[in-house]
Amino acid sequence: MNHRSVLPTFVVCFLGFVLITTPAYAYADPNTVGLLSQVLTPILVIVGASVTFLRQRIAALFSVLTRRLRRRVDA
Repeated sequence: MNHRSVLPTFVVCFLGFVLITTPAYAYADPNTVGLLSQVLTPILVIVGASVTFLRQRIAALFSVLTRRLRRRVDA
């Protein structure tokens, strides 16, 4: 895939997701929302801290993957 086509594709998908709305006939109990926030907040903090501490290894992984993909495209 061309790098120039990735951004417009992402923008179109995002706008389609945001602009196409459907009514939600649902009720979220306040206790349920509180429980979800108590579970999701620590998970998000752990993920953020992990990405921060492993930033260099993640960058190296993506670097290796892009090199391999470029070799396949060039071959």
